[in-house]
Amino acid sequence: MVRAGTDNVNPTIFLIDFGLAQQFRSPATYLHTPFTTKHSVVGTLPFTSVNGQKGFAQSRRDDLESLAYTIIFLARGDLPWSTRSISRDHKAVLQKKMSITAEELCEDLPPPFSKFVIYICSLRFDEEPDYEHLQTILLHCSETETDQLSKAPPSTPSALDANRTPSPSVASDCV
Repeated sequence: MVRAGTDNVNPTIFLIDFGLAQQFRSPATYLHTPFTTKHSVVGTLPFTSVNGQKGFAQSRRDDLESLAYTIIFLARGDLPWSTRSISRDHKAVLQKKMSITAEELCEDLPPPFSKFVIYICSLRFDEEPDYEHLQTILLHCSETETDQLSKAPPSTPSALDANRTPSPSVASDCV
């Protein structure tokens, strides 16, 4: 991930990471790859999807979940599971991801963004996301003013929020 641009008001963000890229359909049959388990966790733990962290095969929904975590991090400067007490504990991070609600996760972000997270978590492994719907949600978010979005995120996740309390979760639907 690279944040670049000379305009501090409207910086340009480029997200590029093909290191873990794989085909989600067979080129011969165009059928979705099968759901499998017992995979190693790949990627950067705070941004890894719940399913990826559980060792399940990843698909488009997992890419979108990781994108959501990235947007939240860029907007807020932290993720709820990036506290010093749990950030390196795979089980604690997974438990936090599974226990937080979309509303808690999207706190201080434009209200439509929780719809983005809820939609992503509702997707099945082999389901094609409605990208137009997701784009519409993000456009609504860009039209919504919040105090949080005017703040620049810290350069490192050192000012982390350890005071969140878990509640019934929609993130557990990301299974």
